[in-house]
Amino acid sequence: MPRKRDSGDGALYTIREGKLWRAVINDGYYPDGHRRQRVVTSKTKEGARRKLDALKDQIKQHGTALDTKTTVDQWATHWLETVGKPNLKPNTLLSYESVARNWIVPTIGTKKVAYLKPSDVRIMTKAVADAGRTSATSRKAYQVLSLMLESARVEGIAARNVCEDVNAPVQGESNRGALSTEAALAVLRVAADHDDGTRWWVALLSGLRQGERIGARLESLDLDSEQPTIGVEWALSEVPFEHGCGRLADDTWRCGKKRAGSCSNRRLRIPDGFEYQQLNGRLCLIRPKSGKPRYVPLMPSLAAALRRYLIVTADRPNPYGLIWRKANGEPYLWGEDEQTWRDLLFEAGIIADEDRKPGSPVPTTHWARHTTATVLMELGVDAKIIGEIVGHQSEAVTRRYQHVSSAAAREAMDKLGSHFALDA
Repeated sequence: MPRKRDSGDGALYTIREGKLWRAVINDGYYPDGHRRQRVVTSKTKEGARRKLDALKDQIKQHGTALDTKTTVDQWATHWLETVGKPNLKPNTLLSYESVARNWIVPTIGTKKVAYLKPSDVRIMTKAVADAGRTSATSRKAYQVLSLMLESARVEGIAARNVCEDVNAPVQGESNRGALSTEAALAVLRVAADHDDGTRWWVALLSGLRQGERIGARLESLDLDSEQPTIGVEWALSEVPFEHGCGRLADDTWRCGKKRAGSCSNRRLRIPDGFEYQQLNGRLCLIRPKSGKPRYVPLMPSLAAALRRYLIVTADRPNPYGLIWRKANGEPYLWGEDEQTWRDLLFEAGIIADEDRKPGSPVPTTHWARHTTATVLMELGVDAKIIGEIVGHQSEAVTRRYQHVSSAAAREAMDKLGSHFALDA
């Protein structure tokens, strides 16, 4: 008499008049309470048994049978929509989509997620390098793929995250520069003669990122306290639109438009709970890169210059409550801000006239921020004080940071003012 199989052993039987063997095993339950079963077939009994044993091993090891049908392309699309979109900042999601579209899918998109090997990861990163892209791009592609595969492991689509078996590409040293003391001082002096020169004083003396600076609001500026500060609470960002009309069965949109920006029911592509303030169209204020505000002490000369600036621009339209805005009240856009910086560098004698053109390899606005950190470091200011001022976010720095007293930050900014011999 044949032995009765235990419930975890599965069932093995013939179908199609004995021409095909089928194996079935229970694999938990669906969310609606119905039993989930895994089915495999083979022309031979032994073949079906081997497949059944493989399913049993997967269930024992991972709690569920692996999904051996999903490709990397399919999983990337699913992950970006269901994991990335609800949890990532809009521009971060855009960068992840770009990585998937340009590097992950073209190189390994047709491969099954469950069967990926470490060599597949190396194929992808090599493709980035062979295309002449930087090591930072290779590392970004590796990181995005690793995030996707870790979710696949949790979901039971892959047995492991194979990226963990491959060393991440080493990112080369950043070649971002900083202005010399003489150059920075020349820029400060030239900027002082401009109506909105305080925009560049803050750039060089407070270490704000470009988006943080052109998105700074009047309500974040405290010039009346004993220690004036500028609060870095928002950053200007361009948030993409998405269709709000719904997709049809043929994968087109109900509105008949391809571009989301042309959809009559367009909406900003933002995750639930994402904090933002829409200014105009895609222009929004979002929280700074670190995710939390910081408050930078202002040296007396800068605070005095800001007071004068606010008086001069009091009658300028300001529908969004920005500190720095154009004559019509609209915010400065990134390209406009960059061009003004180039013009300022030329006026200060730092660059030649031909280097004022967009795309020229001259110091970008980020050099202003880097100058703040570099000069403070040269003055012997502790790294964690500098981190509080400029808002560094890297893990290597964050692990070292403790809470820093505002008194220490004030002392550091006073040193900076003395270094440039700035008087109120």
